[in-house]
Amino acid sequence: MVKVLVDGVSILKVDKDGVSYIRDGYIYVENGIVRSVGQGPAPEEYLYPEFLVSGRGRLATKGFASGFTVLSLYPVRYEVDDVDWFVAREMLKYIKRSDMYYVAVLSLAELVSKGVTEALVVDSYLDEVARASRDVGIDVTLAPPLNCGLDEQQQLHELKLLLGRWHGKVEGVKVGVAVCGEPEDRYLNLAREAGLPLYAIEIEKHLPALPKDVKVVAINPLVDVDLPRVYYGRMLKEWMGGAGLGIGVRPSYSMRDVLKEVLWFLNSDPIDMVLAGTKVTSDLIDHPESSALREGSRSSLVVYNLSEPPGWPVPREPRSAARAVIGGDLPIETVMIGDEVVLDREGLLTVGYEVFRKATKKFEDLLPTLPPSPSR
Repeated sequence: MVKVLVDGVSILKVDKDGVSYIRDGYIYVENGIVRSVGQGPAPEEYLYPEFLVSGRGRLATKGFASGFTVLSLYPVRYEVDDVDWFVAREMLKYIKRSDMYYVAVLSLAELVSKGVTEALVVDSYLDEVARASRDVGIDVTLAPPLNCGLDEQQQLHELKLLLGRWHGKVEGVKVGVAVCGEPEDRYLNLAREAGLPLYAIEIEKHLPALPKDVKVVAINPLVDVDLPRVYYGRMLKEWMGGAGLGIGVRPSYSMRDVLKEVLWFLNSDPIDMVLAGTKVTSDLIDHPESSALREGSRSSLVVYNLSEPPGWPVPREPRSAARAVIGGDLPIETVMIGDEVVLDREGLLTVGYEVFRKATKKFEDLLPTLPPSPSR
């Protein structure tokens, strides 16, 4: 896809200055880059795209980002309450490397269908997740968990594969390092030498000053730390302005559900929640080029249909538009990531029925052999 025009659309615009609202405007994307966002009819030079999206009765905004996502638990997501590395380790005894591709396709397809355009994935067999992310069309940051109870040598091998095959070589795939607890010097040095961000999960004690030449993000910190933060799961009630949000593992891989929970828990401003679930989280997981909906950004676009219930009516101002996106259960009609329209009203355009059929058949055979999870 080269040239895309969304015309006559209302736009919840997200950029470095915050959130603004265009009641009736256009978005023009060329070669995966947002070239123009404006009020009123599209200029004449944009009127002959390869793909035209009618925006009448629609609302467009930046796609969501998940700041922490675990995919290997997706087949048992109805049975586990939170990310449990023991359960993940037991699952991985039964899931082969080739199986992980199909787990990733299923879970990443759900993310896209729920309007998620970027995700930090902390898991095993991430080389297969990278392949699945390119087939589905979603942008990812892949961070092997180095000391979370999985085989550390295997995770280091996975990191080597990611650096050799994907990082800096394939657009839309970034690499990081994840650790459980306080980041030890050896992990900080590894991240520094490779030029990677480090994601520290559930820090339990106060830290000395960390080196400034390594980007460290705390995920669900259990103590107050002077670091950028991401919250998910049971720690959502700890969210504060400026922090990101993630899915972890949950029955629905939906960031709208996450935002809705925080909105109810904390009575937060819906505009702050939209920023947290889009720009803030995208920046924290190393996708600043697509963290906004503005001129010059990489396309990361979701179009909602508000022409009839349950979406109707089109909001009249920014706060009501933010409330509609979070709590309105709006039907998602189009998702564009980079230079690809990955989903439209007909469904996912990238991965076909045969892949889903093969994936579900594989796990129908596998699931009865899995050990019971602690919550079963």
